[in-house]
Amino acid sequence: MAAAPSDWQLGCTEMKQRGAYLLQSGQWSDCTFLVGSEPHQVAVTGHKMILAMASPVFEAMFFGGMAERNEPIQILDVQPDAFKALLEYIYTDNINISSFDKACELCYGAKKYMLPHLVKECTRYLWSDLYPRNACRAYEFARLFEENVLMDKCIQIISMNTKDVLNDSSFEEAELNTVITVFSLDHLNVDSELDLFEAAVRYSKAQDKRTGERSVSPAVDAKKRKSPEPSTSKDKVIVTVDSSAENSPEGEAAAEGAGEAAGEGGEERPAPSPARSPVEVKVKEQTKPTIRNAIEKIRFLTLTPQQFAEGPARSSLLTESEAFAVLMNILSSRSDVAMPRGFSTCRVPRKQLIGGDVASTATFTVDTPSPVMVEATGARAPAYCLHLMSGPERHSSDFSKLYCQRPIIQHTDCLNTSLLDCSVTFMVDKNICLLGVQVPTQAPSEETAQPSSASGYSELLYAHLLDADGARLTYTHYTSRVPYRHLLDIVFNRPIYIQRNKVYKVGIVFNKVGWYPMGTCAQQVSAESVFFTFCIGQSSDSVRDGLIRSIIFTY
Repeated sequence: MAAAPSDWQLGCTEMKQRGAYLLQSGQWSDCTFLVGSEPHQVAVTGHKMILAMASPVFEAMFFGGMAERNEPIQILDVQPDAFKALLEYIYTDNINISSFDKACELCYGAKKYMLPHLVKECTRYLWSDLYPRNACRAYEFARLFEENVLMDKCIQIISMNTKDVLNDSSFEEAELNTVITVFSLDHLNVDSELDLFEAAVRYSKAQDKRTGERSVSPAVDAKKRKSPEPSTSKDKVIVTVDSSAENSPEGEAAAEGAGEAAGEGGEERPAPSPARSPVEVKVKEQTKPTIRNAIEKIRFLTLTPQQFAEGPARSSLLTESEAFAVLMNILSSRSDVAMPRGFSTCRVPRKQLIGGDVASTATFTVDTPSPVMVEATGARAPAYCLHLMSGPERHSSDFSKLYCQRPIIQHTDCLNTSLLDCSVTFMVDKNICLLGVQVPTQAPSEETAQPSSASGYSELLYAHLLDADGARLTYTHYTSRVPYRHLLDIVFNRPIYIQRNKVYKVGIVFNKVGWYPMGTCAQQVSAESVFFTFCIGQSSDSVRDGLIRSIIFTY
């Protein structure tokens, strides 16, 4: 006798709840995936119709002219957890990202199955979780998937925190092309080129160790290479993309046999590429980058003779003749001995990047308004903020409120009809104590420009500060009668210690109907020797964040 229906639909009030039930229970599923590589493959069931509704790739897979007929469908290049998170998004719209690695893997799957909104959210998470320890890996991820904005931000993090990046163990696991890119930058915060050379020595030793381990256990290494994984995982796989086989005569023949190559299990396999001649393979091997290419980027000529003689000249990374040639050129710019081939001849030290973008973006230096004592705002700086100030005997009443004002590049007004929500992300180059923000009041309209309105209007807003994970650090509600076209200081319930080179987000919600002055603001601002970078991970042409005119801080 058939089991009675459970009537599970009755408890679901939203579409995402119904999708979650189908995903978790597997009810009515009509396709199965084998996800991951052996021996950690996981079977995951799905529903062709739901998957095809979300992804053009799944639509072609199940309902296209060459629809997949074999099951289970093997997906070797996506990790099981990432694939499950991808399905969770498709079925419920929930985006579950808990770590930097998972964001990379999930973004890989989202790119593969053409889910642009999920790609955007993964990239946004990577912005918020960007630190010196993972900047190189994030750069490699951004380069692989052509995320140019994220790639530029990684370069900025590397340039501003070079020593932290070089000294972190993750640098030794970076791809060699990334090392060469870092060593090629004109802006690097290093004491001297010795920092780069010492990092190259550590990287070379780590590379030799990895090579030795692979030669000792070739069988294990071959097994790892058997099943490709996205390059965002620890065991990096270098993917070489050839010209499309479909565009060449050889490719047409290969395409005819694509169905046979798929095998019984419906396994996803790359299309065969045209065969290379031995000469082509040999040329490719010769052009493969080596640690030598990174060494050539080091500006040895900026070192003193003693620095070079006691350091790089004693290293096995340079031959005796190379060390001699470099030393002779350090001693004299007119030396008859030529620099080793490919070595940098630059005698200009790296530029120290205090803050902002490496690109030639205008930096705005703002004069701080007349100091206002913290005590006057009713907010008392906490002990960890006071510790930042010089002198252990100073009191909070001695500290001033400092303003990082954001210059308006282009003005505009916006009508708030119910709720006006705005926010801006920011990062600073030194530790500070954040006290609040400064926002504009409304611009008077024809209706409000009456004698009875001369005293202003009653403002009602909510402000909060979030960390990179979206956790609320502090907030405040503001209710008061205010004049039109005025700047308000909104002080949070408590001051917050802001760590350098970490991303934070300030949000404001305006609850009063009326016209508010907005505008596009500068993204890099220097105030009281503190460098602020705004709109990290946000659109550069946003005008709504222009409602946050200043960051109020002390240090």
